[in-house]
Amino acid sequence: MGFEFLLIDQPAEGVALITLNRPRSRNALTLDMQAELNEALRQMERDEAVRAIVITGADKSFCAGYDLHEMKDMSADALVLAQLRREPWIWYTATHPKPLIGAINGAAHGVGAIIATALDIRVGCAATEFRYTAVAYGGANNTWQLPPVVGLAKAKEFLLTGRRVGAEEAIQAGLLNHLVSPEELVAKAVEIAALIAANPPEGVRWHKALIHAHLGHGYEEAYRAENAVMMNELRPRPPAEIFSGFLAKHPGS
Repeated sequence: MGFEFLLIDQPAEGVALITLNRPRSRNALTLDMQAELNEALRQMERDEAVRAIVITGADKSFCAGYDLHEMKDMSADALVLAQLRREPWIWYTATHPKPLIGAINGAAHGVGAIIATALDIRVGCAATEFRYTAVAYGGANNTWQLPPVVGLAKAKEFLLTGRRVGAEEAIQAGLLNHLVSPEELVAKAVEIAALIAANPPEGVRWHKALIHAHLGHGYEEAYRAENAVMMNELRPRPPAEIFSGFLAKHPGS
């Protein structure tokens, strides 16, 4: 299907690029736009040719949050219904089976910060800025996924103050994996995605699934779960097959 609020591209083999495309609204999310993002991610989950996904924003913002012009005329009940629609979309993004890499090209505020945090790897530039805004409106969000990324103390600070977090602070806190120039931003994210896409997809998928499944669990429990997957779902093939590329280049004596 075509999308009204997203641009879809294939910048490298195995890599899909999603661009949030409402630049006049700083890519603020309407219900329809978020539904499109959810549908695009579902299509890419089913597409075996897509092994990694990059998400960025058009123009100078990643996503400025929910579209307040859409929300301003909602009643309290309508707002709750909208939230009930949106929560599964957020959860699906955060638990997507394929790797998601963010090219965070500007402001990631409100739900933009939540979506950015849900991604597996984040690349930023000098214009990158995070802000978790719920506390300023008497709400709460991102308490479940920010602490594992930046640690408990930083998560409390970012969430309880609702202040702006710039690129330099974000990379020091672990909220960004890489900090590059604006011109290099998408290319760096695509480079990382292509490196991931070059690996067998089963191993990539299980790495992500195991990491997510055992957040907060015991060290030994996580170890045993990994071994169980390796002996069952990822049961090794014959070594001559697994390492055929290396053995062809290095036949030995």
